[in-house]
Amino acid sequence: MGKRANNLLLYAERDYAFDILRPIQSIAMAEDRKARWFIVDSASRELLRDGEVALNNVPDVIAFAPDVVFAPGDRVPSFFPGHKVQVFHGLNEDKRGNIYPERGLFDLYCTEGPTRTDMLLPLARQRGHFRVRETGWVKLDSILSFPESAETFHRPQILYASTFTERLSSAVDLYAEIKRLSQSTVHQWLVTLHPKMATDVVQRYRNLANENLQFFETDKVIELLHRADIMVSDNSSILQEFLLLKKPVITYRNRAPGPHLINVLRAEDLQNAISNALAPDSARDSAISEYATNVTTWLDGASAKRVLAAADELIADGWIDRKPKNFWRNFKMRRQLHYFSL
Repeated sequence: MGKRANNLLLYAERDYAFDILRPIQSIAMAEDRKARWFIVDSASRELLRDGEVALNNVPDVIAFAPDVVFAPGDRVPSFFPGHKVQVFHGLNEDKRGNIYPERGLFDLYCTEGPTRTDMLLPLARQRGHFRVRETGWVKLDSILSFPESAETFHRPQILYASTFTERLSSAVDLYAEIKRLSQSTVHQWLVTLHPKMATDVVQRYRNLANENLQFFETDKVIELLHRADIMVSDNSSILQEFLLLKKPVITYRNRAPGPHLINVLRAEDLQNAISNALAPDSARDSAISEYATNVTTWLDGASAKRVLAAADELIADGWIDRKPKNFWRNFKMRRQLHYFSL
């Protein structure tokens, strides 16, 4: 067997990291590799499942000596051993642009499709300190393999999810209308909000909970994607995950509306949009299918295998770390993790 990444570290700064990184863990276990979690305080250790192992501190990470560190967020500590691999926490996150390479924290970027690949490849050639491989998005392995539920629901299920970026979010503008609609028994509302959402906004939605509206933490997202009939969102990348399941999405003031979306500009238009989303529309269905194909062509459930193969390629090629030092960002991470040893 050639050189490969045998010790893998799964870096979780937010709860959504578990769903994203678990396909890598599954492949690692099947291929007799060791996978360990490092969970930052902003994520919940309670989400670990039986058989999953977390390291307790930075000295434990150094003793484990990972060959590769996989991270879905926009940063990772350079003082951890191993090559750093970015696997992204959303699809085609063009709502704010892609600034990750500017930070110079990763050796390898594993992209979900041609849009991000084409964005990053020229930068990789220009700067020379990172690689780009188009692998597909690993979370889709979890989404596509999620078992069908035998549970049936007697009224339409509406999933509401919003981005945390205030200027792109619908959470404040739609609150009163969702509150009003959730007093009706016509629909069942399922609400989940980004973990970086302002805490006061999150609490307002939690307080709406009643027999017609349920609030869920982000560890339930994949289950909710499958349960819901339609989604209400804004500019959150989660809407693309829903579209890949070929289901209708209503957006509030989306920055790039198209025929695959039902976009509204006023909160008072939401109720009619819900009626439209629940009604058959062959033209919209065709637009959703076409859009989904453009997001990613890797829908075979094997993206984690390709990500590991790309990491193995770094090891086999003897990749040398040429990343910028990023003293300030790494100092902030050292302070957060209470680790200042060299």
